[in-house]
Amino acid sequence: MKRDEGVQVPPPANFSELTANLEQICGRTIADLASAAHVPLPVSPLHGKGFQGELIERLLGASARGLPIPDFPNLGCELKTVPAGEDLRPLESTFFCTAPLERPQERSFEKSILFHKISRVLFVVLVAPRNFGYEQRYVAGYRFWKPDPQTLMQIRADFEELMEMVATGRVDEITARLGMIMQLRPKAADGKALTACPGPDGSVIMTRPRGFYMRRGFMEKLFAGFGFVKDPQAKTV
Repeated sequence: MKRDEGVQVPPPANFSELTANLEQICGRTIADLASAAHVPLPVSPLHGKGFQGELIERLLGASARGLPIPDFPNLGCELKTVPAGEDLRPLESTFFCTAPLERPQERSFEKSILFHKISRVLFVVLVAPRNFGYEQRYVAGYRFWKPDPQTLMQIRADFEELMEMVATGRVDEITARLGMIMQLRPKAADGKALTACPGPDGSVIMTRPRGFYMRRGFMEKLFAGFGFVKDPQAKTV
């Protein structure tokens, strides 16, 4: 889906406008939203990686377009579309941003992309079991979230622990088991993509890009306190 095709909602000027946009998509299926945006559906969800998130970005007015800044720059708010099962439990961990592997020692948490993206988040929950087609997948609801001081402290601890391992040449020792809230995992379109990183002997090595992901278990607990639509509403344009 190209950005210059179909409907592109203007960036919201404030949270009231963003909330109004959110209310327009709640309870509606992906097929219905694609029709409203005048964009063609992929052949199947299997062939449409990233389509759902891009569609929701388009209909909410997200304007970062892949830049290392929050999706709604003027609001300082990051958008995360989270696929969930029919029980509204997240199906997977959620990617937040790429990790600075080249010069990790120069990146403090407060100056990191992760800090700016995690400071205020809009979660849009999409009921999208893997066996559901676009006519069955629907937006169950949304919640704005800011980490409380204790949670932010833990995210900072995760960031600093993982970046210290990168800076000291131990990137290959990092596994998905590390990090209480945020994991550091490979993130690339394919296994051939490589980036520079400190090696174990102080040299520079080439390794797969990594990204920060919010753990699914943490998100399950987070979403347990939210209320979402459990059945799609018959909303049409």
